[in-house]
Amino acid sequence: MSCITRIKEASLTETEKEIAQYIIEHPEHVLDDSAMKLGEKTHSSSAAVVRFAKKLGYTGFPQLKIELAKDLVETIPEVDNLLHPDEDMATLMNKAHQSQIVTIDKTYQLLAASTLEAVVNALEKAKHVYLFGVGGSAVICDDFRHKLMRIGKYACFYPDVHLQMTSVPNMTEEDFAFFVSYSGETKELVTAAKWAKNMHIPSAAITQSPYNKLGKLVDYVLPIPSQEQALRIGAMSSRYSSLIIIDLLYYGLVKRNKEEYSEKIINTRRIIQEIEK
Repeated sequence: MSCITRIKEASLTETEKEIAQYIIEHPEHVLDDSAMKLGEKTHSSSAAVVRFAKKLGYTGFPQLKIELAKDLVETIPEVDNLLHPDEDMATLMNKAHQSQIVTIDKTYQLLAASTLEAVVNALEKAKHVYLFGVGGSAVICDDFRHKLMRIGKYACFYPDVHLQMTSVPNMTEEDFAFFVSYSGETKELVTAAKWAKNMHIPSAAITQSPYNKLGKLVDYVLPIPSQEQALRIGAMSSRYSSLIIIDLLYYGLVKRNKEEYSEKIINTRRIIQEIEK
């Protein structure tokens, strides 16, 4: 995972935010700094810098600098202010293309194969899979429900959020709860996740951070990049990221028993073809 991405996605204290801001704005200078020097520059201390590095998952500040150096070599271009009324469609196409590349790269940088594998295991064992999402996230849930149904895995998703919530008390520890929320703060989903946790139902969430309300309640967090502003035209980046994760989970399930699942996929296609003749 990219060092810069880790910094941007982390839940930080005020002191850590100052360290993070300096690293993001002056990465090339940080490579030459000691923990003590960076502490002086950020009005903190060498101990605070070391704690910051360890919070990001590094063994210490030296490893953080090594990963930061890799970022400088493999910098991903950022795309700001995508829409301008005076630009032609060719320019918009190019900017949208670059924006989507950034989203895809950041999504894969944030994902951990071990977490994906753990969620696939839980999905495979689950008697029923219950999906929770509203607005743009509902599209992701419906797509995942469709994929799971094609391989014979029972999946339940109600577009009405009240029906989603009322399904929770009927779940058992043999089931699996799967939440999709970009913000991780949607009241209905947080409430459903609290109930699921209290009922000891295994769960996972696609969301921005393991530190938001939803992230703190589920067993597994599949993080997506925090690229969208509060005022956004549509949940585009989060939708791309979420669909990537859904596809990976689907691939992970299918590869477990490829022959059996392939036959089921073929049969679901055949029955649809019959009504199209």
